[in-house]
Amino acid sequence: MARLNRNFLAWIGPYPYNPTLIFLFFTFAFFFKASPTINNMPAGGGRWLLAVELLFASAIPSALFAFYAFLIQKYRLWKSNLITYLIEVALGQSIAVLCVPLLFSVVGRNFGFSLSFTASLTPGGFMGSWVLVLFAFALMHHSERSILNRLKYAGQLVTKLEVDRAELVRADEELRQQTSRFLHDRVQSDLMVVGLKLKTIAGKSSAEVNETINAAIARLEKTRTSDLRNLVEVLAPNFEANSFAEALQILADQYRSTMKISIEVDDASSKLDPKVLLGVFRIVEQALLNSLVHGPASHVLVDMTTDQGGVTRLSVSDDGPGASSAIVNSGVGTAVIDSWVSILNGVKHTEPVPGHGYLIAVEFESGSESVSRA
Repeated sequence: MARLNRNFLAWIGPYPYNPTLIFLFFTFAFFFKASPTINNMPAGGGRWLLAVELLFASAIPSALFAFYAFLIQKYRLWKSNLITYLIEVALGQSIAVLCVPLLFSVVGRNFGFSLSFTASLTPGGFMGSWVLVLFAFALMHHSERSILNRLKYAGQLVTKLEVDRAELVRADEELRQQTSRFLHDRVQSDLMVVGLKLKTIAGKSSAEVNETINAAIARLEKTRTSDLRNLVEVLAPNFEANSFAEALQILADQYRSTMKISIEVDDASSKLDPKVLLGVFRIVEQALLNSLVHGPASHVLVDMTTDQGGVTRLSVSDDGPGASSAIVNSGVGTAVIDSWVSILNGVKHTEPVPGHGYLIAVEFESGSESVSRA
């Protein structure tokens, strides 16, 4: 029983006011209440003139009620609940009901008849019409409230998705930083120690063994000073030590055995905030991986420009066989791209057309403050 009462009270209100619906409802309600008077008029121009005047008279109090509802909806200074909603509707109804007798009396004098609305002015009549108004509001706005509740829930899901995306990026970057530090501090030092030990052995071995050891030492040094350094730079790029274009080139060098990658970055883009550049770097990183996985492509073009208005445009296009949208838009890589696009407050556009290559384009305002969330 208690649940039934709660459901009934929730059905009564409160509802968001729709001034247009309120205006139309009350205009026709007042007009049809006065319509018998129109039928008593002789057919002809007088009947049509009376109908127009009664419709105009009905519209005035309805417009006042609608305007009152608009003001309440926009500038309400108190909390909206069932009690305040009932009071608001009663006050709005009072404005309309008090105006109707005056307006209709003016119309009546013009046409020589008397139209009474005194029932609505009595306490019982007012309460009865108030209940009817609440019932009408419930019918008009129940569906609208359901839609708004669904939109509110959808908005909450979008907010949660944005939080989850930011958390995904944060966790990904934290893991990359930890891996980068491990490779730089531990693996590089271990490789250096191994190289030194091999050098001590080389001086005590035969020429053939020395040649093998020296080759191993050279390989270790290349791995330590070049390959490992480049890997660290990709995992945790430092745009203050290396330019953004250089960081992209290091990333592209990883694919040089399978794809030719052309990079075009204008000066304005290279001077963007490091947090913005990190987001772009990660988008390019995943886009290049897509070009490899869904191709492989033979040539990829990375183009980034920033205009004078602060709008940055990034595009990554290839000449591979392409893939369907369902394939390209699934997977962790796409989630990472979408997360960074969201953090940059950007817009992503893709054209994964089978047989015609792959294109991803991202556009965002370079001064977006939302980047600080990353």
